[in-house]
Amino acid sequence: MVKMLVDLKTLLNGLNTVSAALPSKTSLPSLSNILLETEGDQLRLAATDLDTTVITLIPATISTQGSVALPGKKLLEIVRELSGSDVSITTSGSRTTISCDKSSFTLPCSSKDSYPSLPSSVSESDKISLPHDLVKQAIRKTVYAVAGASEIRASLTGLFWKLNSENLEMVATDGHRLAKVKMTSVNGETDMEVILAPKALNLLLKIDSEQPVFMTSQGSQVSFQIENISIYSRMIEGPYPPYEKVIPQNNTNVLKINREDLFSALRRMRIIANPATHQIMFTVERNRVILHAENTDAGEAKEEIEAVYERDPLQIAFNGNLIMDILRNMSSEDVLFHLHDSSTAVIITEEELSDDIDYLTLVMPVRLPDTV
Repeated sequence: MVKMLVDLKTLLNGLNTVSAALPSKTSLPSLSNILLETEGDQLRLAATDLDTTVITLIPATISTQGSVALPGKKLLEIVRELSGSDVSITTSGSRTTISCDKSSFTLPCSSKDSYPSLPSSVSESDKISLPHDLVKQAIRKTVYAVAGASEIRASLTGLFWKLNSENLEMVATDGHRLAKVKMTSVNGETDMEVILAPKALNLLLKIDSEQPVFMTSQGSQVSFQIENISIYSRMIEGPYPPYEKVIPQNNTNVLKINREDLFSALRRMRIIANPATHQIMFTVERNRVILHAENTDAGEAKEEIEAVYERDPLQIAFNGNLIMDILRNMSSEDVLFHLHDSSTAVIITEEELSDDIDYLTLVMPVRLPDTV
């Protein structure tokens, strides 16, 4: 039996935090539950899909210590709609009653024994302290380039972290584009190379805190702890591909263009572009770029944008959506396209470089018929 009283807003925040780890579909009924477990004058909330686990501690007034697993999405839905100040949670047998103000709900529940074992915490000495704001910024600038779950190479479905005594590097690629961030102000006493699932990192992005995040690697698992929240993620097996080899070294033609102007123009081109390839042609000429999209069924679109370019004219085609993803995750007013020819990968960087983050992106062009 469990009996406790929890502040409504605090409970809702805690459930919102851990529910993000719930699997969208599962053949194991226990994984659709959220575990509630008392610990002194605190309530531990936990959810897992076996690969990613989120645990948070919130204050509570505990009358009877114990634990219970409740249907996660239904519990969150109920608490989200409650009005009042305190929520009473009482378990008796296989039923749990949730009451607040004049509302009362009863849900089926199960014991902790039927719930998967939770990861164990590690010693303080094994934790690496990382600045949360920089880590979040680096994740945003790279995680979009991670390959989808259907990718045959499992290593590409994760974000590669390389930590050493000099810097922390994050890399993501799906074979068509690549994003690489190097944080020279972040380092560790020991070298670490891990491939992390995007789900855990996206959960880390949602946490609003100015406190540092503590990272730990143990066995096949990585954990992130920030304030009263812990995120555990199973590592993806490597090795990660040798990404440095695909970054061209002779892209000497530099195009400077306003990021917002280009992004807006690409949005307009996308209306006409082929929905299967999203192909948009870039005709780069002296101090201008002409965008061109064509679709037999939808028609044709053209737009000219002012730019800074002093080299030989060049035609190159891209999947417009990939370029938009890159621009969306940059903050510089102007961006630089480092070009070579119509078939070589293009490097895109921000003109205003951050002192803390060195950011590079790469995108493969669409092969043009006359280059086949």
